[in-house]
Amino acid sequence: MRTTLSVLSRFLFVVIGIILLSAFVGMFTINGIHLEWNVFIQNILDIVMSLIFPDRLIILGPTQFEYSIFLNFWDYYLYSLTIFLSALFISFVVGLFITYFTILLPKKLIHHISKIVSLLESLPDLFIIMIIQFSVIYYLNVTGDLLFPVAGSSRTKTYFLPIIALSLIPAFMIYRINLHLVNEEWEKSYVELARSKGHNKTFIFFNHVLRNITPSLFSHSKMIVLYLLSSMVIFEKLFNIYGIFTFIITYPNPNVIAFTLIMFFVPVFVLYAIITNLIEKQTGKRLEW
Repeated sequence: MRTTLSVLSRFLFVVIGIILLSAFVGMFTINGIHLEWNVFIQNILDIVMSLIFPDRLIILGPTQFEYSIFLNFWDYYLYSLTIFLSALFISFVVGLFITYFTILLPKKLIHHISKIVSLLESLPDLFIIMIIQFSVIYYLNVTGDLLFPVAGSSRTKTYFLPIIALSLIPAFMIYRINLHLVNEEWEKSYVELARSKGHNKTFIFFNHVLRNITPSLFSHSKMIVLYLLSSMVIFEKLFNIYGIFTFIITYPNPNVIAFTLIMFFVPVFVLYAIITNLIEKQTGKRLEW
């Protein structure tokens, strides 16, 4: 019961933060900036009422005709959510397995690989996107075959390239974090004990080390999630993705912004709640998030 209340209180605090942020953004309109308390309070009340009564979630079409947000909201929402969750999953899996293959290498080689990964991690998202897109276009010019769509449209959706491009930098970040955590664990006595019993590196890594670094990795994962969220805005523009952040930019209404961000936060929150519970059961360590 206590754990449930703690989880619900975290959710409530985040929702309140989103409402306040959306109300503040609503003070900056095309008609000017209105930094007044009464405008801020009114925006908060409008947002709360729209969340209670979803029929108040109204947007203006190109002809200034009002219609419900739900006519096309779910297409934008599911598109962005699919790309975000897929990139998050791939980045963790890739980061984990690169770490595993790295520990099998000699120590001198590990040091050089770490430097290369640090360099790749520092590359701007825009540079990576351009390299990927130009590579696909170059291959198209040489062979006449389009491997993957380099950009989406209002009628067609592209998934592969945006997901891969979005997951690259987080994968390097996770790899660097993992390698640091694994190197610390590798010096501990239980690893030496496992080695003395004849266990190889693969067995020790997946049965002991990985279990012990999971809580720390989970604590760092919030940084990865925030990075992915901030990158989604750029990726939707560069890949011409008609996703949730494009929806917000197109309809910058405080009610729409608050509802959209809350809806995007819900599956991430549920995922974190489930993973937290699993980690605590497996490791016996209580996690704060």
